[in-house]
Amino acid sequence: MKARKMSGQLIAELRKIIGKSQTQFAAMIGVSKHTVISVENSRNQLSRNLAKRIEIATGAKLSEGRLTSPFQAEDYTRDDFNQWREKYHQTNEASARKQFDDMQPWLKVIFLAAAKSGQAGNRDRLPALCLSLGEWLNENSEKFKLFNEIEDVLEDETRCVGRSAHSISHLLNNRDEAKKTFVEHGIDFSKIKSQLKKHASSGWLIIEDEFRSFWAPVSGPVWTLCTTRKLILKAKYWVETIKPGPSAFAQLVKLIKGGESEDALGATSNTRKKDLWQSDPISIRPGALGRFLPLYAPSLRPPRKKSSQNVALPSHTLQR
Repeated sequence: MKARKMSGQLIAELRKIIGKSQTQFAAMIGVSKHTVISVENSRNQLSRNLAKRIEIATGAKLSEGRLTSPFQAEDYTRDDFNQWREKYHQTNEASARKQFDDMQPWLKVIFLAAAKSGQAGNRDRLPALCLSLGEWLNENSEKFKLFNEIEDVLEDETRCVGRSAHSISHLLNNRDEAKKTFVEHGIDFSKIKSQLKKHASSGWLIIEDEFRSFWAPVSGPVWTLCTTRKLILKAKYWVETIKPGPSAFAQLVKLIKGGESEDALGATSNTRKKDLWQSDPISIRPGALGRFLPLYAPSLRPPRKKSSQNVALPSHTLQR
């Protein structure tokens, strides 16, 4: 019992030295606040694993009832903490990218290993391994209280220009949904509604805007609109007519991915800021071709005509 109490006292003392609250310290080492409280109050013993986490996060060595410096046989101080972070475990973007690069080869090894035959010729371990890794990422985002920071990183790192296709007949039959969709893109539905009616039978409204990924390590990239635009000034939109028949879906996918349509589109637009993965956000909304379907495209092509003036409609551009 004496050892437990001593460990708890050392943890409380360490927190005060480095200036962390129980909540901050818990997030720092990836445990709950309750765990920190339990250890400090001697309800739970300090485990070897937790002691190792504390040491790598702070540099402090917990031995023989005292906190010792990682650099000399002296008591641990705030200067030791600052020196440890500066020299050995910096917490900045450059260090994060280096740590990621160092870890990548090991991820590759374990994925390739899971694809090989194991005991009794078992080759079916890869799917569960992928799920396990995704779950681990989710668990650690919670343990280290990273939600807000993850949102900031995704807004910056996965930002790119993408397209969504909306069945015009579906929009006209679901006005509330249409208004919400257009408001999200900064488009006034009332100003283009009459023009949309002319293309209700087989027309699709294409909207090009800035997207970024949700945090979804288990399911894979799921795209949403960015909160602010940095790559384009405003959303672009135009109408495309898809010929009915077996090839209708393929026509739409080709168009959305930036391929040539009946109304030839312009040059490739490489507006991606940074890459975490090689895919752009593409979505096809409910309507003639079925339920919502996310797709990912390697490139994007904006419409050739970009005038802010009124433009004739029969082909593919709405009045702006």
